Amino acid sequence: MRNIPTDLLRTFLAVIDLRSHTRAAEQLGRTQPAISLQMKKLQELLNVSLFAKDASAQPTEAGELVASYARQMLTLNDEMVLRLSRRDQHGKIRLGIPNDYADHFLPKLMPRLARSGHDFRFEVVCDLSHILLQGLRSGLYDLVVAMTPDGPAEGAFMTWKEPLAWVGDDETSIVADSGGNLRIVCYPEGCLYRRAMLTALQRDGRGYELVYTSPSLSGLEAAVGSGFGNTVLARRIVPAKLSTLDDALGLPRLTDVVVGIYLSSDRKRSPVAESFAAHFADAFLADTRDG
Repeated sequence: MRNIPTDLLRTFLAVIDLRSHTRAAEQLGRTQPAISLQMKKLQELLNVSLFAKDASAQPTEAGELVASYARQMLTLNDEMVLRLSRRDQHGKIRLGIPNDYADHFLPKLMPRLARSGHDFRFEVVCDLSHILLQGLRSGLYDLVVAMTPDGPAEGAFMTWKEPLAWVGDDETSIVADSGGNLRIVCYPEGCLYRRAMLTALQRDGRGYELVYTSPSLSGLEAAVGSGFGNTVLARRIVPAKLSTLDDALGLPRLTDVVVGIYLSSDRKRSPVAESFAAHFADAFLADTRDG
């Protein structure tokens, strides 16, 4: 009887959910040839063609069947690991995550975990990404979700590119002073949104003034929503009461950031952290499909 490694199934689902081998490679922190090699190995193990010849990420009928079983198998795999980890004295997860990602993902993820019967214990700390990564290296966290500017940091469990967007209280609300300088609302120094925004403004020679700084997403939402200024956020986490600004307004182009899920390198880390990382990765993929 042939055994199918779960890492091959996770990669296969990433490819079809993201509709691209290249995007799957970016999300998983691997090279595109490595992803292709994994898919070749999976097809050889199953002795079927998983992808249509005229669309490299489009599953065949057999691929759809494999995807259905893969989701069930990975759910059972993760459930087994999590249930066993309840008996582990190190079962508590020390999670570091940026404020806006916590607001966006945890309300979606926690009810799903609660319904599944998993008995998690959490310590959640929200901070700037570079501080969270320092804490991970110092052993303060079991798992960190963090943004990096020019590529993933070492030891990523999964990474993806996150597009940024200019944000206002409606699609055309650029807020400027009498001299034409943009009024900027932002996170404190060290935030990559802030860095990307100010770099873009300086590159284009656009005048600006920092009029409001807050460490919380709710603080930024209140300031932007009242018409006090504009900000930049990851496109996927823009609050429902705010809007991404129309590209036709001529605002400076923003570079993407890289987001990663990082696990502690401590050999004694609880297996619950690895399984929670997989759940977070699944939540990201579901959020991508829904978006």
